[in-house]
Amino acid sequence: MKSFFIKALITLLCVTTFLHAKEGPLKVAVIGGIVASGMWDKIADAFEKRYGIKTEIAVSGNKKILDAYVRKNSVDLVTMHSSDTISNLVADGLFEDLIPWVRNAQMIVGVRTNPAAIEPDDTLTEALKKIQQSKASFVIHPSGGTFEVFHAVKERYNFTPNTIFLKRKGGFFKEVVAKDGYTLFGVIPFLLKKHHNPMIKGYYREDESLKRPYLAAIAKNKKAKKLLEFLTSNEIQNIISSYRIDGFEKYPVFFAVKNTDKKEK
Repeated sequence: MKSFFIKALITLLCVTTFLHAKEGPLKVAVIGGIVASGMWDKIADAFEKRYGIKTEIAVSGNKKILDAYVRKNSVDLVTMHSSDTISNLVADGLFEDLIPWVRNAQMIVGVRTNPAAIEPDDTLTEALKKIQQSKASFVIHPSGGTFEVFHAVKERYNFTPNTIFLKRKGGFFKEVVAKDGYTLFGVIPFLLKKHHNPMIKGYYREDESLKRPYLAAIAKNKKAKKLLEFLTSNEIQNIISSYRIDGFEKYPVFFAVKNTDKKEK
């Protein structure tokens, strides 16, 4: 009898795997940083190992690229930073079950002349205080994420620097150098040198006010329900907490949204 049940279970798993293979991979739209960092590959591999379901990145890039693509093409899951863009995809009836599943962070970067004399072991509080007291320029480029983080830092630390708001996003590192100042920038693109200037140096700090959540949602056909739920599982949340970009092992780039101390049933 025991042997019969084991054979039946194996048969069921084989049939399920075959059906998933026949349907084809789940198509996903993933924000650029998660793909460029290599973390999505880890998630996709873990998901396939657990459920026997493959995923395929249909599109990756910034939120404007993702938004334009998923409005015209069939995608099973979309994930990007918390924003009006992804909220409107749900509000417009294209996706549902919107959930937060991971956070990333921004960091202070500044000109190498370091007019505020920030030290490597300064806390964020100390670094911000030095910038403010030095009256060094703090340059903010037109990015929703940067505005959000800047506001959080201002509120939490009563940070009122000599702020310069730029009208355009491109080339803002040159503006930081020209103003002999500092700015906020994403940890992932900074480490990966997505924007690079030899006169710019980074000051990595872990702080809640520097973090931003990513949200995920699925198409109404529910094909990706397992994947959506898997993103908040202990397995993936542990991958998130331990993940590092090669060559930058001492810098956490992603942060779990779920406490994984308790084992899943």
